[in-house]
Amino acid sequence: MNIDKQIKKALDRFSKQTGLDCSIQSYWIVASIDETFDAFIVITIGSAQYPYWVNYNQQGKKRPKSGKIENVLEMGDLSTAQKNKLLEKKTPFIANDGEFSIPLTLSNIKSNHVRLGQTAGNVTAQAVESTFPSSESMARFIHFLAATHPSPKRTQRVMADEVGISTPAVSKYLKELQDANYIVNGKTIIRLVDPGKLLELWTVEYIKRILPRVEKYTFDAYDDKQFHELRANPIKLKNGLWSAVKAADILTKSELPENFIIYSDKPHEVVKELRLRPSKLGKIEIRKKFWNFDWKEKDKGIVDLPLIYADLMNSDDPRDLKTAREMREIWIRSLSS
Repeated sequence: MNIDKQIKKALDRFSKQTGLDCSIQSYWIVASIDETFDAFIVITIGSAQYPYWVNYNQQGKKRPKSGKIENVLEMGDLSTAQKNKLLEKKTPFIANDGEFSIPLTLSNIKSNHVRLGQTAGNVTAQAVESTFPSSESMARFIHFLAATHPSPKRTQRVMADEVGISTPAVSKYLKELQDANYIVNGKTIIRLVDPGKLLELWTVEYIKRILPRVEKYTFDAYDDKQFHELRANPIKLKNGLWSAVKAADILTKSELPENFIIYSDKPHEVVKELRLRPSKLGKIEIRKKFWNFDWKEKDKGIVDLPLIYADLMNSDDPRDLKTAREMREIWIRSLSS
């Protein structure tokens, strides 16, 4: 179709201008089946992926209402007035003339989103200085905010003890996150300005700052029967916590896992509990637990929803990314319940 070529051309130009990998996923036909959307794309930054439903602007075309759907990207022959209106509403767009505005949480510390910029008639991606330097301790603090929200506000000393950082660091991170418009540090509660935005920040920081430093051990089941039992049964571990697909399956019964991630303070006890055998290419990865605070899903034998989401987003399996979006929706809904 001609529209396919137009969208691909615009995406190719966007990728060359920004250096970002923008790929069209297999949801193209599904997106256009009722003509609500024209395509589904994914912008890849390192191991983080950002999905967008595409509206391609065509004069005279009436489009069915899509309802309240996040991550909609406007494309096509956009006028200056249309661009200004989209900028005002903070709606992402890629115009056929090369101009674009797409807010993204990038995985480097010198930029936190792509912003519209003009250079010799061509729009380029401008690195925007982050309002705070990224660090492992800040990533741990962001995890704490996401995993325990909403909850009554703790003192900075209590938060410092639960996260395992200093009290001055808590004060510093609260100010920086508020200045960057991620939170509102109120008197009785810390409110998330945009939960989805904080979740993406956590995911990128976790993959870059925390995960590389976590101790990891890989194992396999002793036989196919044991592996099948691990896949199919909602086993609650005595010494560990499920993450990724197994945790999602326990919550929603959505998909049986092919690989397993377990967090534990006592990895060797989990090995004995499940009778696992060491394997360099094993499908069962046990990771040393890196946090000490409590969270809502603990009694279910799983890690918190933001960590489940981050581990799923770190996968190359498209099914895991689909499950990640489901976990994201469940987490956001839980904040208002």
